[in-house]
Amino acid sequence: MQNEAIKRTIAVLGVDGENFEVDGHFSGDERKARWYTVKKLSNGKVFVDHLPKFPSHEEIRRMVS
Repeated sequence: MQNEAIKRTIAVLGVDGENFEVDGHFSGDERKARWYTVKKLSNGKVFVDHLPKFPSHEEIRRMVS
């Protein structure tokens, strides 16, 4: 039996005047996300995919630069 991948919004982070949505990707009934996706809310585009850990504000700042 194969578990279905589940995506849930974990947080919306405001970083330097921009808002970023952080989604966690889970397998089945897991409580800890396997990876994270960061989406820029102003344009709805995925900014970074498959992050191994939840991003900090500082990490998002480095990604934007």
